[in-house]
Amino acid sequence: MAKKTTEEVTEQVVERVAERKFEEEIGEELAPLRQQLDSMSSALNQLQSSQQQLGSVGQSSMMQNEQASQLLQQMQQFRRQAQSQQQESFQQLQQTVQQAAQMLGSVGQTLQSFSILNQMTQQIDQSQQQLKQLSSQQYLQNQQNQRQQAQQGNSSIQH
Repeated sequence: MAKKTTEEVTEQVVERVAERKFEEEIGEELAPLRQQLDSMSSALNQLQSSQQQLGSVGQSSMMQNEQASQLLQQMQQFRRQAQSQQQESFQQLQQTVQQAAQMLGSVGQTLQSFSILNQMTQQIDQSQQQLKQLSSQQYLQNQQNQRQQAQQGNSSIQH
C-alpha cells in the first residue's frame, strides 16, 4: 500500500471539512423551504377537506378554484425560492472549493520551503564535516612536518 504524502492527506482533510460545511449550510437553507412545503401540504389537505365538506357544486367549485390558485401561487413561490437558494448554495460551494484550493497551494509552498531548508541544512552539515576532516588532515600534516624538521635539525647537529 503506497504511503500518502502530507499534501494528499491535507487535501483530503480540507475536502472533508468543505463537504461538512456545505452540508450544514444546505441544511440551514432548506429549513425555510421545508416549512413552506409543509404549509403547501397543509393547504392541499384543506383543499381536499373542503372539497369533501362542501355539498353545493357551485360554491365548492368556486372555493376549489380559489384554493387551487393560492396553492399554485405558493408552489411557484416555493420553486423560485428553491432555485434561488440552490444558486446561492452553488456559489458558496464554489467559494469553498476555491478557498480549499488556495489553502492547498499554501500548504504545498510551505512543504516545498521545508524541503529546501532541509536540503540546505544537509549541505551545511556536509560542509562542516569536510572542514573538520580538512582541519584534522592539516593538523596531522603540520605535526609531521615539525617532526621532520626536528629530525633534520637533530641530524645536522650530529654531523
